Amino acid sequence: MVQRHMAFLTDQHCHTRVSPDSHASLYDMAMAEYAAGVRWLCITNHCDTVDWRSLEYDPACRTVARREREELAQIRDRLPADLDIRLGLELAELQMHPSLTEELSGAPGLDFILGSHHINREFGDYHEQSYADPAHCDALWDIYLDNLQWVADRDYYDVMAHIGYFRRYACYQGVDTALTLAKYGDRVEHLLKTIIGHGRGVELNCSGLRDGCGPFPSEEILRLYRALGGEIVTTGSDAHRPEDAAKCLDQGRELLRACGFRYIAVYTGRKPDFIPI
Repeated sequence: MVQRHMAFLTDQHCHTRVSPDSHASLYDMAMAEYAAGVRWLCITNHCDTVDWRSLEYDPACRTVARREREELAQIRDRLPADLDIRLGLELAELQMHPSLTEELSGAPGLDFILGSHHINREFGDYHEQSYADPAHCDALWDIYLDNLQWVADRDYYDVMAHIGYFRRYACYQGVDTALTLAKYGDRVEHLLKTIIGHGRGVELNCSGLRDGCGPFPSEEILRLYRALGGEIVTTGSDAHRPEDAAKCLDQGRELLRACGFRYIAVYTGRKPDFIPI
């Protein structure tokens, strides 16, 4: 166990310009996180096996871990001595190219892997959907849960990223669709039991708190995860810009405490340590 009191923040989900949807340098992001109180930081750039527009194989996925290592090596001696910084991946869409699982997850120097899902074969990227039709929303949730279950059944990831996250895109369109236990309880429970059974964890992604859409996963899903015996939980801001670094991590920490969690996990070399909340 990391022997520190949880007076500092941990961010195990943020992006730099190695991700195609960020322009932030690693140095600028790290210093913004540090200024916000983060002392344990993991860089988790997008590593998607397909291009979000074409859904075709994207060879860039094979270079993400290397580019992270190279950028960190260039600036490590300029970072504060008390900032613990790690490297990871937000690894997504392996269900479309499962043969890459061993290669991408086994890249040297990785401390942490978020198992993630943003794109489905049927409709494409969730970001690009119209959420006006309730039937379409239902279809998307079914597909989403199918893909999350595929991830959960594998062992390449450490923590499942932002469960229920595409609700944010519906919120942007003024539509309230959510992954609720009333509607999807059996499937969510099976998903969480699978994650727990594989010795994996769940991320509390605080980007929805920042955007006003609520946490991912929701509080009711966090409480179910805890009731089922889930103990491994990480916190992430999902920041893509320095100005969003560490936003709402403190609020997320209080939510975890209210849900009965006693520790937040941090990873080194794909192994968790636990920091008291």
